[in-house]
Amino acid sequence: MAPRLSIEIILTICKDAAQPTFSQREKYDIKNPYSTALSLCLVSRLVRRVILPDFLRTILLRRRHSVKKFANALLMQKAYAEKKSDLFFDYTSAVQRMWISDAFDYFVYAEARLENQDSPVFWHARYLFSNRDEARERNISVLLPVILAATELAVDRRHLRYIMHSVQDAWSSRTDLNVGGHSSFPGKTKNLTIIRQAQDVVSIYDHVITFVFLASIPHLTHLIDLAEDSHDFRSISCGLTLPETTEFFLRDDIWNSMKSLETLSVVYPHLPPLHDLESISYAAYATRGIDLHVERFTMSVTLFNQHRNSFPWGPPWFPVTDPGNKRIQSDGVFFEVTRDKTYFSQYFCSWDKAWACGLTDG
Repeated sequence: MAPRLSIEIILTICKDAAQPTFSQREKYDIKNPYSTALSLCLVSRLVRRVILPDFLRTILLRRRHSVKKFANALLMQKAYAEKKSDLFFDYTSAVQRMWISDAFDYFVYAEARLENQDSPVFWHARYLFSNRDEARERNISVLLPVILAATELAVDRRHLRYIMHSVQDAWSSRTDLNVGGHSSFPGKTKNLTIIRQAQDVVSIYDHVITFVFLASIPHLTHLIDLAEDSHDFRSISCGLTLPETTEFFLRDDIWNSMKSLETLSVVYPHLPPLHDLESISYAAYATRGIDLHVERFTMSVTLFNQHRNSFPWGPPWFPVTDPGNKRIQSDGVFFEVTRDKTYFSQYFCSWDKAWACGLTDG
């Protein structure tokens, strides 16, 4: 008779098998990276409780309906808690990284877009429509305790606007944040990553208000708009041009609230020179997508504030940073390129995989 495995070994196997497969070759819409974990949650309550912490560590909400489903899951946990059910699990204790963006719902191949969809009028109209989206606002308010518990938050500007105002309202009334009588803001966000998109045509920021959500965040990261900015940042990767990222950061309108900011970063695909046809097909990058390294440029806020209009980069012709290396250009300025590659497509919103795999982290 074959020996039976102990419950400890079985649980270890289930825990390993439940790890989300973010680095998978398949697209996330074809194969859900959480699919195995979701199936294992149905095995037993014990298995569910063992795998949930790792399952929930990174939450990837990349479609509009994903945000709604996650909000419903949190409401269900609230109901379980009120009934003192064994199925209750505190999501805020497990979630460490969170991505919130429905950009993928709007991005298609460039040749399939209608011409009027690429105009500022189209994006402005869509933005105004989203301003009146009460369902989205309700979902974000449900997510607030989990959002504030995550140390890494990646979000597009539209959802950031909802988060900033929802947190401001809740903090003003000290409700819905699970903060009790706390006198200090309970947010744990250490790095705010903004997913930049071409449709960011309207300011998200009210300069009269200092938003409490932003005040304690020490690190700000921008993921470039691949469709609009790939060409400029390719020149930086190749060492052909200096990184005029001061202007890139100054386009943002959240500075007045970020009282604790220490570093600024821009993350972009590490692209070889345009003439290097052997290493990359730019036609493939623009359409079906290819695997690329990820490059991160970081500068200290102290240095940035000293030279907002004219940054002293030193001599031209920056050396190229090779994959797997970190190059310190000067005190407070460095470049870093990942050892691993991930999938990018210029005309799709394809940052989600790089972020989920941790390749955009500092």
